Amino acid sequence: MSAFVSTGKHMICDLTNIRNLHRLESMESMHLLLEDICNKYDFTILQKTQHTFSPQGITILYMLSESHISIHTFPEQQYLAFDIYTCRHYEDDSIYMEIYNKLVNWFKCDRSLPTILSRGIRPEIRTVELGSY
Repeated sequence: MSAFVSTGKHMICDLTNIRNLHRLESMESMHLLLEDICNKYDFTILQKTQHTFSPQGITILYMLSESHISIHTFPEQQYLAFDIYTCRHYEDDSIYMEIYNKLVNWFKCDRSLPTILSRGIRPEIRTVELGSY
């Protein structure tokens, strides 16, 4: 049986009880945060898209050559969903934890553990062909 073939890691964060609501509702602040992360970790931005919802809420997606970063804000709930998936191979989760700690400090929110998944192909998991289930 073949070994697990990694295609990188995916960190999923649920940031709750955000106290810095100005940053949560500011498109400019979100872009500053994402640009800082991309610069610090040398991620290559291919494309950016964003949307502001009415009466509130922001969605931003940065498509990276390494994969993507997404942010979805819910100011009325003091909540933000943050995902980053990169195909980089780091020895451990320390880079992801650095990014998570930056988020917690940036938004002044409650601390909980993010979910960090190793993505890739597991030979023991087979896909089902359409029409065969």
